Amino acid sequence: MAMCAFNTLPERMRDMILDALDAPALEQHIRAHLQALPQHQPLPQKFCVGLSGGADSTALLVATSRIVGSGNVRALHGDHRLHSQSAEWVAHCQRLCDELGVELVIGVLRLAKGNVEAAARRARYDFFADQLQRNETLLLGHHSQDQLETVFMRLIQGRSLLPMRLHGHLGKGAFLRPLLALQREHLLNYLSAQKITWIDDPSNCDQTLTRNFLRHRILPLLLQRWPSLAEAVYRVAEWQLGQNGLLHELLKEQGNEVSVAELPQSAASRRAWLRIFLELRGHFEVTDRALDEFCRQSQQGAAAQLDLAPGAALMGWRDTIYYEADMSVYAPTEKSKPARIELGETCQFSGRHWTLKISDPQALGGFYSPGPLWLSTRRKGLSMLWRGRQVDTKMLLRELGVPPWRRESLPLLVWQDEIVAVSTLAVSERFSDQPKGAATKGSYYRLVVAH
Repeated sequence: MAMCAFNTLPERMRDMILDALDAPALEQHIRAHLQALPQHQPLPQKFCVGLSGGADSTALLVATSRIVGSGNVRALHGDHRLHSQSAEWVAHCQRLCDELGVELVIGVLRLAKGNVEAAARRARYDFFADQLQRNETLLLGHHSQDQLETVFMRLIQGRSLLPMRLHGHLGKGAFLRPLLALQREHLLNYLSAQKITWIDDPSNCDQTLTRNFLRHRILPLLLQRWPSLAEAVYRVAEWQLGQNGLLHELLKEQGNEVSVAELPQSAASRRAWLRIFLELRGHFEVTDRALDEFCRQSQQGAAAQLDLAPGAALMGWRDTIYYEADMSVYAPTEKSKPARIELGETCQFSGRHWTLKISDPQALGGFYSPGPLWLSTRRKGLSMLWRGRQVDTKMLLRELGVPPWRRESLPLLVWQDEIVAVSTLAVSERFSDQPKGAATKGSYYRLVVAH
């Protein structure tokens, strides 16, 4: 589980949090979570609340504004425009925020094609992430029943037993779910005592949606038979979160290229390893089925691919696993025009910035310049002296172990029709040593990625 470094609360706000021991139980519960936030950043801590207008988020917004002060809270409302009453819901949220003295930010959401429930969730969290500033923590109103539903949903989808995370990173800021240990009745009782109204979304009664079917048909039966089911599932989920957190610690320094030999041998352990590897890179919704298929492809062929949103991919080739954060940089496009590169100057090519630096003739990766140098992608007629023979780019990149999807965009440093260096991977044997009688000072270079 990716843990989050929360920002510090200013002294005035901490005084407000502490000075309310006679507040309602819900406010005391939220206050305890806010007091527990680690202190790392010097900026004053602010909060956002994801506000749908329903009972859960309404109770959270009201309580939070009273705990930390309305000036330290913003409400974020994502308008999916899926319901004919969505404009009325926006107006309701505006009235509530006006009464509380809280700023309301409204986002009109565009949903991607496909599963409406999943698309709406993705659009909502994208909106939250775009809004959050570095010193802001988003508070979400999920409670214990939501957690129970989530665990069952993930079991049905083959996505492990992991529950919703209590906290983590989101956009430039962080998120926190302070109500996960509370039942929905606590929130309804709080609102009733405060005489505050909320919205009931009629889509929550649509039992064609999996979550609603669980909520209205399955879970009531299970809870009637086993009243402590939610607490039992919570304990099991907490145990698994602990195991998950341990694996995160063990893998957090792992690079984006991993030899298959480093992975566990058993199928179950390998799946768990890959899941944590991807979670550390922000991918939390990969199914066990997808991971198993990736492993099958890896074992049966030379190439494997698992597409991840948005635009990322897990790739397998020649007994190595590669995580690619953005596959679009390798997409086939019109050939980049060769670009002249000179000592000390920065040259933009193939999506990155490159420069030539003077190098020690004894250092690895250095070469001498026979004349004007250019950056180019591979093209017909280019070759390089490699391992005692002149080879074309196709053979060269294969022998260097460059994955197929990276080859078209890989920068080659060329002089005339000869490759002097393949990116930062290899140097031509012809240009790795100075010719006899050539000056050595200031005439030996290396190609580096400019930062």
